[in-house]
Amino acid sequence: MKKMVLESLLTLAIGVSIVGCGGQATTTSSTQQETFVVGMECGYAPFNWTTLESNEFTYPIDGTKMYADGYDIQIAKEVANSLNKKLVIKAIDWDGLIPALTSGQIDAIIAGMSPTEDRKLSIDFTADYYTSTHVIVMEKTSKYVNATSLTDFNGAKVVGQVETLYDSLIDQLVGATHETPLGDVPTIITNITSGRADCTILEEPVAIGIVKANPDLTYVKLTNSFVVAEEDVVVSIAIAKGHEDLISQINSVLAGISSSEREQLMVGAIERSE
Repeated sequence: MKKMVLESLLTLAIGVSIVGCGGQATTTSSTQQETFVVGMECGYAPFNWTTLESNEFTYPIDGTKMYADGYDIQIAKEVANSLNKKLVIKAIDWDGLIPALTSGQIDAIIAGMSPTEDRKLSIDFTADYYTSTHVIVMEKTSKYVNATSLTDFNGAKVVGQVETLYDSLIDQLVGATHETPLGDVPTIITNITSGRADCTILEEPVAIGIVKANPDLTYVKLTNSFVVAEEDVVVSIAIAKGHEDLISQINSVLAGISSSEREQLMVGAIERSE
């Protein structure tokens, strides 16, 4: 997956007339600047998480005294800066992100979201901004710790996050029990550490951050791995339907971020999420 060390992202520019997310031309000034409102969980390290500390990598979470950090934050900063808009970060539960976007509460979702065909029925997506690998997180003492294949999880109680690819991939683990999905990753990890579940499926950067924060956990990368569509291993920025110009603008920004820069950003986010 992705995330890299950001040296410093471009400073927000001002004083230019641009077309807003709603399609209306808006003139910005030194005292008023159009906003780019981004929704994310702020609890999905290393893509996004919450912190009390303010530094060069963090950004204030709207309506709180807390800050967000992570790979998604760095991408959001760069997009907002390039669009000459003031970034606003809103913390929203995963299952509330798409409703918030379609209802106009936010302008974009930058939250490690995959552009699945089902999601494309209600929202649009930009080009990808990261490509991921799926791994299986468990306790170091788990009897499945030496697994290398999809067939090595017979009898395992596997729990995923509700309405995510993670959860749907469980059915590829031959003989595993597909537990009722849970709402967020921290709750899933608690279920594993308490023994209510044996393991979960996550993207590798997320798994790295979790293992660093929980020394009793580890993850395995299968040599005979999951069968996934390309749309399921990339993450993209979600935009409400009807905003093709905005998508084109954002795609231009993303095209300017090289693969090596993306990896550096991800590595940096993983290191900071320890």
